[in-house]
Amino acid sequence: MRKVKKEKTRLLPFFIPHIGCPYICVFCNQPRISGQQEMVSVDTIRRSIRETISEQGHKGQWEVAYFGGSFTAIPQEVQNTLLEPATEAFQQGLIQGIRLSTRPDAIRESRLKELYTSGVRTIELGVQTLDEDMLVDAKRGHTVEDVEQACKMIRAQGMTLGIQLLPGLPGETWTTLVNTAVKAGQLRADVCRIYPVIVIEDTELADRVREGSYVPLTIEQAVAYSAFLKSYLEGKGTQIIRVGLQSTEDFDAGRGIVGGPYAPAFGELVVNYEWLQAIQQAIEEHQEVFGVIHKVIVEYPRPFTSKVRGLKNKNVEYFGQEYEQIEWTWKQKEGNNNTGIVHVMIDTILYGLVL
Repeated sequence: MRKVKKEKTRLLPFFIPHIGCPYICVFCNQPRISGQQEMVSVDTIRRSIRETISEQGHKGQWEVAYFGGSFTAIPQEVQNTLLEPATEAFQQGLIQGIRLSTRPDAIRESRLKELYTSGVRTIELGVQTLDEDMLVDAKRGHTVEDVEQACKMIRAQGMTLGIQLLPGLPGETWTTLVNTAVKAGQLRADVCRIYPVIVIEDTELADRVREGSYVPLTIEQAVAYSAFLKSYLEGKGTQIIRVGLQSTEDFDAGRGIVGGPYAPAFGELVVNYEWLQAIQQAIEEHQEVFGVIHKVIVEYPRPFTSKVRGLKNKNVEYFGQEYEQIEWTWKQKEGNNNTGIVHVMIDTILYGLVL
């Protein structure tokens, strides 16, 4: 297993509208997703970099990130103009590097070399799925081979490789999801974002929902899918840096969303589910060997309280109902022991669980 790279840098994000991308995917409405509809100006980028670092400090520990559009598909002259203030900051040691998000089929080896010289150190690819049929149906306009080749070129250039996955696209099943996970693991990405599909207003997917040809994921399905992807890819050495869309004022108020598993605390729900599965696996394995269980004590560090017990004690309630014949005790560890180990005492045998 490769060692997971911990992301210690702070991101200073700028959102680029839907320019450069030659396609409109069935799920795409970038202005609503990013909360921004106008192109950011070079002056704004330059001023924001200076002010943010001046106010918050941490010189040299920032990455300027260009999100939203397919950056490398934008005309090169526009790319260079947008990069200029970030490149200046990089050369002056104010930031650690530059991060771009783009399409897999918009990666060229010669351009990667130029971008590296300009200070680009991380590229995130909108992979979405690694199922060929689903890519076609989503109108992505690229293939699985495009993804594989782009990842190879980015790694060869010495850049940090990021991928973005969208579980729940039309045609998704557990079979397609597992296949995507396996192929994604083979890409050897350093970091990954997992965004279960949210149906945004003014998209083709919204039309499909209204006509009944597409049914969005429930929150429960999305949590299960996301937890599986997260666990599998972390096992392959990929750091999961986000699960679930960034909350916006409109989304939190229910504006602009037609359907799908949107929740401001979605990432927390996924972690809750991971702990639920870990505890349940320990119980089931114990039962297989020792039979009937009489008592379980779950002991966790204080920072893990909401993670292990679940949002609004959902995990506590689940186990109490699912295994009502067992006496359950949930308690915080004494002292300042904040290690990531959760102890589960099943009758007289102690299990140490780590995610």
